[in-house]
Amino acid sequence: MTGIRRAFVLASLGRYMMMVVNLAATLIMARLLAPADYGVAVLGGSALALAEAIRALGGGAYLVQRKDLTPEQIRTNFTISLIATAVLVAAVLTLVRPLTEFFGRPELKPYLQVAVLGFVAGPITYQISALMSRSLDFGRIALVTTACAVINAGTGIFLALQGWGYMSLAWGTAVSALAAMVFYLHFWRDWSIFRPRLTEWRDVIRFGVHDSAFGMLSQIAEAAPYLIVGRVLDASSVGLLQRALLLALFPERVILAGVGAVALPAFSRLVREGNRPKAAYLNVLGLITAAQWPALVTLILLAEPVVYVLLGSQWQGAVPLLRIFAGTLLFSFPMALHYPTLVAIGRIRIVPITLLAPTAAMIGILAFAAPLGSEAVALSAFAIVPFSGLLSLAVVRHFLKFSWLELVAALGRSAVITMACALCPLAAVMATGWHEKMSIPLAMVVGVLAIAGWIGGMWVVHHPLLQEIAQLWTKLRSRIVTLVR
Repeated sequence: MTGIRRAFVLASLGRYMMMVVNLAATLIMARLLAPADYGVAVLGGSALALAEAIRALGGGAYLVQRKDLTPEQIRTNFTISLIATAVLVAAVLTLVRPLTEFFGRPELKPYLQVAVLGFVAGPITYQISALMSRSLDFGRIALVTTACAVINAGTGIFLALQGWGYMSLAWGTAVSALAAMVFYLHFWRDWSIFRPRLTEWRDVIRFGVHDSAFGMLSQIAEAAPYLIVGRVLDASSVGLLQRALLLALFPERVILAGVGAVALPAFSRLVREGNRPKAAYLNVLGLITAAQWPALVTLILLAEPVVYVLLGSQWQGAVPLLRIFAGTLLFSFPMALHYPTLVAIGRIRIVPITLLAPTAAMIGILAFAAPLGSEAVALSAFAIVPFSGLLSLAVVRHFLKFSWLELVAALGRSAVITMACALCPLAAVMATGWHEKMSIPLAMVVGVLAIAGWIGGMWVVHHPLLQEIAQLWTKLRSRIVTLVR
């Protein structure tokens, strides 16, 4: 478990450094580009994300979860990924014109033609990063992700200052993806894994078909709101929705920074060693909600100053959308562990099936809500996210055999901590008025008091998250003392 904890810390550190860079870039880019520019980038990125999901036929998850991995399986996985990439790049370039005509956005053509350049790096990047993840080598992965975030941000900001608009985002994406390939090749000198082979294609395809189906459904669920809104409304609406959702997801991405990277290797190792992951699953849910719920509630109450500070006055239309999205994400906590848990216990075949109903329902609801405006689209998430979260819990519970009472016990203390954290922000909002603008100094004070309430709540209920934080701080302090000496 020590190795897994260390991997989690390293993965989290890498993700945190990447998020710091991205946050700094957001502060700058949001003031250089208009919502419509982001709308074009979101539509183009959504199209590429769907292609990325199809490429999961030769994705990294196969390499991570395989119990006994052979060189032939690695090479076959790479070859299938390479073939899928070549086909998908050709398909994207062929479909550029129909996509621009469908959305009525001629800007999509140059965006996709540039952004797809980074797509070609995938077969090499994902192979090496998956093998590093399998061995829990998250230190070097952190270096690569941080360096690429800096390259992405630097390229985008430089070109935006030159007046390149939405194309600055396309070039940032392409250049950073190609840089990642170069970095991974530098760290992984055994290039024999890239020898073309198809000897194990049946085994790779058997896993990849289900993994790709899950990826496709996940990307459809993620991209559908933007694609539907982009078709019915305008690029500015897409940009506002995307920025609001990105801010609402920020607490989840901060809290789950290491979980997303480590969960599959960690759960897979537990299964390979003959352990049942039930206790680990419930424990991680308790840790996630103890941090995620308080952050989301605070974000709901302080949405207006958060948008003003991070995005600027031209993005004030995102404030009500942010509050709605943050509220819906209170129900999303089981989703981060859904895929890694089921894959680790060998249930990859049912993973895409569990997404069929939520995805179909979401598309139908969004098609109805989009003509009513952006807020209606955001509100529709209250009919989608809770259903998806409950379905995920029910499916995982079926295999891990935990009771609903055990789940309540794992989450009960998180609810108490959330209430303790929300006291000061709620009092401030009631004092200033829900629709009144809260000053930035007051918002900063309220934020500090919310953190104090969060820590106090964990201390009162003796939550294990506080112990994890204390252990991490002790180790960091000892490392700092060692370096100073």
